[in-house]
Amino acid sequence: MKKWLKIVIVVIVVIVILIVSVLAIFSLDLASYGATSSETLNPTGTSVGRALVVYDPGLSGAAKQDATKIADDLQAKGYTVVLAGVRSGSANNKSNYNIIVGGGPVYFGKITSAIDGFLKTLPNNARLGVFASTGSSSFVQSDFNSLQKQVASDTNNANVSIKLILNGNETSNCEDLVSALTQ
Repeated sequence: MKKWLKIVIVVIVVIVILIVSVLAIFSLDLASYGATSSETLNPTGTSVGRALVVYDPGLSGAAKQDATKIADDLQAKGYTVVLAGVRSGSANNKSNYNIIVGGGPVYFGKITSAIDGFLKTLPNNARLGVFASTGSSSFVQSDFNSLQKQVASDTNNANVSIKLILNGNETSNCEDLVSALTQ
């Protein structure tokens, strides 16, 4: 009987450690600390403006892929684009941009703390876009409503385009956001 009790206690301790570890990863936004790189994408012709696309890669890296698609779409529309991780020096320089986009994964209806902090420091003189990579192939209205509330409290700019990027629809969702920002 004592042997079974020890096994049960060990299993419970392991489960508690796993739960605490997962919650720490999400709440402390540990994945964002690796997002320190940046690159500049130049258009093939004359630049029509400057755009900054900032991302938190999240645990899967899907948000970085979405940010890259958004940056590529803006470049194709003639913008000089700086694609930057949220912890890079380029993400801190938000001046002289016509368009600024920030985004990352959404966990439990909330954007990560790193992107939340980035959004709180955005200037009002640029068109703003926010994207959230969901990891889901279906639209969840409550996630979108929560994201809208969070973005509204973070920014003082009423002209913010918000887009949930759904799994399997990344290309069209990213194009939709870029179209809304460049009209």
